[in-house]
Amino acid sequence: MRDDSLLLILVPELAQVTQERYNILHQISLLSPVGRHLLAVSTKLSESAVRTHLTIMAEQGLVEVRPNGISLSRKGETLLTSFSDALYKDPTLEDMEKRLQSLLSMERVVIVRGDSDASGAVKANLGCRMAHELTKVVRDESILAVGGGETLSLMTDALPEIHSPISMRLTVVPARGGFGAEIKYQANLIAARTAEKLGGTYKLLHVPDGISPGLIRQIRNESPETAEVESLIHRADILAITINGARDMAKVHQLPLDVCERLHEEGVCGEALGVYADIQGKVLYRMYNLGISADELSSVSNVLIAAGGSHKARAILSMARAGVRGVLITDEGAAKAILELTENNN
Repeated sequence: MRDDSLLLILVPELAQVTQERYNILHQISLLSPVGRHLLAVSTKLSESAVRTHLTIMAEQGLVEVRPNGISLSRKGETLLTSFSDALYKDPTLEDMEKRLQSLLSMERVVIVRGDSDASGAVKANLGCRMAHELTKVVRDESILAVGGGETLSLMTDALPEIHSPISMRLTVVPARGGFGAEIKYQANLIAARTAEKLGGTYKLLHVPDGISPGLIRQIRNESPETAEVESLIHRADILAITINGARDMAKVHQLPLDVCERLHEEGVCGEALGVYADIQGKVLYRMYNLGISADELSSVSNVLIAAGGSHKARAILSMARAGVRGVLITDEGAAKAILELTENNN
């Protein structure tokens, strides 16, 4: 019998205490600086239980209690990241993860409980898991390319802040040009925020979506700064992107109305990295831009793909069939819908 099993027999309350303290640390990482009352509400524990846990964790140097609220110490941030793998693992979802991994030809599939379409908390959890997967692969001298979108913005919110007198030699860049509709979800802003959280540096790409190949060549020739950023993008060893569903595409990329109408007539289901495809993975349209293209994915060491919500099932399936593959971080709603689609021979 394993030592940890013997310990649980002797001290059965240990598992509950561990889970409660992990939940408190996790909520502090999301909400800091935060008060005890809000922690009690968000963890569904009594205020007295939260106070007891915090007293012990403060003595251990895991949290810092100040007049403006409670925050994680650097030690607490490190422990939270290290512990996440064991506590994130949900044995009841492992079979579904393996089935999707095989079905979609992904390197690995990670499923979080719930459906992002029905709960903002699930979407936030998806961002947290994306952040966790990112922290596992980031190394000194890494080049990280990030896409845009709400889930990647939530990923950035969930990243630990690395406070060090010596900055990590990490460079963060947007994966592609493009501004999108909402500033807070633009790749440039997400790249800057990610670099600041992880103690790295960032470079931005100020180029709109949908420009012609001729104009792209002209920009490369006439803007050395843009050419330098694009060179970094093509050398990225980590890529974090999302998959857009049919109902999101016009909003995200501001496609011309006639293009949108044609794509919907042809059965477009999903988009990633400027590639638009139908349910069988047939490419219907490509949006030209500076940065990484879908054809380059195989040359990137670590590709993290976030997409959740049952409405994204067709999009995820279409892009996987179109060759967009890596580590997929999704939710239960999307996973179940994908399995239903394939069982119905879609």
